[in-house]
Amino acid sequence: MRSDSDILHKYITFSLGEEDYGLPVLQALEIVKLENLITLPHSEDYFMGIMDIRGAVIPVINLRKKLGIHQDDSAESLDRVIIIRGGNRRIGLGVERVSHVHQFLPDSIDSGPTTMKSSSSRFITGVGKIREQFIILLNLENLFTPEELKGLARTAGV
Repeated sequence: MRSDSDILHKYITFSLGEEDYGLPVLQALEIVKLENLITLPHSEDYFMGIMDIRGAVIPVINLRKKLGIHQDDSAESLDRVIIIRGGNRRIGLGVERVSHVHQFLPDSIDSGPTTMKSSSSRFITGVGKIREQFIILLNLENLFTPEELKGLARTAGV
């Protein structure tokens, strides 16, 4: 029998470059195909543009750039958008592929090497393992500073 707390340990897994990442299911509102993106000039380098999702204007960021992940020329283009709540706004995270939902119980999550403990990795919860595959687990509550959230709102006109 499943308990209500099971959802607390479930993560949506997705790809960025050659690595796999996960974010808590409860942080995702929906997943959509990246379509009809409108780019805006003079915005942050990680800001991809805006999308209209059922009448709502959603700012979309390149999660790879926001996380500082190096991209080589052979990397696939971003194809999916995971919609999250950032502050009191909905924000789209551009990712390459969304693959599965996996459960990682707290005792199965490694906190990762001490080199991960920096201000730029403030949103990394730890590392989970599925068979021989490592999944970097993210907590996106700290992905944006309050100033960045205000800037996204102004840039996207929301």
